[in-house]
Amino acid sequence: MGVRRQAREGALQALFMCDFLQQWDIDSVRFCFDHFAIPTPAQTFALRLCEGVIEHLAAIDSRLTCASENWSLSRMGRVDRGILRLATFEIVHLDEVPINVAINEAIEIAKRFGAEESPVFVNGVLDKVASTVRSQLQVEVVKQQRTKKVDDTTVEPAVAVDELDLVES
Repeated sequence: MGVRRQAREGALQALFMCDFLQQWDIDSVRFCFDHFAIPTPAQTFALRLCEGVIEHLAAIDSRLTCASENWSLSRMGRVDRGILRLATFEIVHLDEVPINVAINEAIEIAKRFGAEESPVFVNGVLDKVASTVRSQLQVEVVKQQRTKKVDDTTVEPAVAVDELDLVES
């Protein structure tokens, strides 16, 4: 198993504990890492994932609520919810992780830790999250292209200021 997979699994364990205890802080995460023997090479990425999820928890949960039709977050199992939070953070905030990699990793972790139907559920929700993110990225690209075109074009005023007859009232 690769270091990043170990990190994701360690982060999932820590976030599961945070969710169970309703203590969303880095001290709880570190406590989990110390007591569940998260391998040292994996701890850096696992900590980055946990910090990101904790920092963006409200926004992540909002995205998940929108993407999971007929499922409130409270109805989801803690394992599925943790996997979805981790993957959503990666999809939205970690540009170095391709969207498909984040989804595939989440599915594999759901196969290992989740219920029988977890991989299909995780895949469906994350596909909707990814579609939204891809749409937002496309909008940003179009905006940047339009801005670049405007910046590259010299705009001449229709009438020079000194040619205007300014009348004092």
